[in-house]
Amino acid sequence: MKTIIHFVLWSLVTITLTGCSNVPVNQDYDTGFNFSSISSVEWLPENQQTPPKAATFAKQNPLIAKRIQIAILTELKRKGITSRTPGLADAYVTYHYSTERVLQSDPFSTSVGLGVFGNHGGFMFQTQPDLYESKEGKLIIDIISRKGQLLWRGIGSSLITEQNSPQATTEQVNKVVASILAQYPPK
Repeated sequence: MKTIIHFVLWSLVTITLTGCSNVPVNQDYDTGFNFSSISSVEWLPENQQTPPKAATFAKQNPLIAKRIQIAILTELKRKGITSRTPGLADAYVTYHYSTERVLQSDPFSTSVGLGVFGNHGGFMFQTQPDLYESKEGKLIIDIISRKGQLLWRGIGSSLITEQNSPQATTEQVNKVVASILAQYPPK
């Protein structure tokens, strides 16, 4: 009996952790572009960025912005794409980060009641979803041609926030960026 309970608890912990480790991602790209022609990138200048601008986010959240930039360059370097000085790169890279409030619901909520009123008794059973508001973060990474044409866009939905330690925040950012850039270059 103890073994069965231990197995069930361990299975629940594993399922919970596995479900939390994935970052939902998707991509879109120019199907006619040869992505093997990009071997170097530089950051998109602020005056060419569109809202929500990476430069604005960096002013509001400089530590997280620095982590995002380092994570993007690290992941691209793993793919053989280097960072160059302005004017010498094959393409630009930038990111956008935004949050929005979303309504979520627990799919099942149960209430049970029992009462006695005078000579009458009653039993109540009710099920309805509980609604609550939360924030959802969206990180978008763009690869843009030297002429300003969007070539590739990767999107990941995960709230990036300060954690208990700088290392935990860095791990969270690295996980989100790696999940998004796992799709680059498109196959």
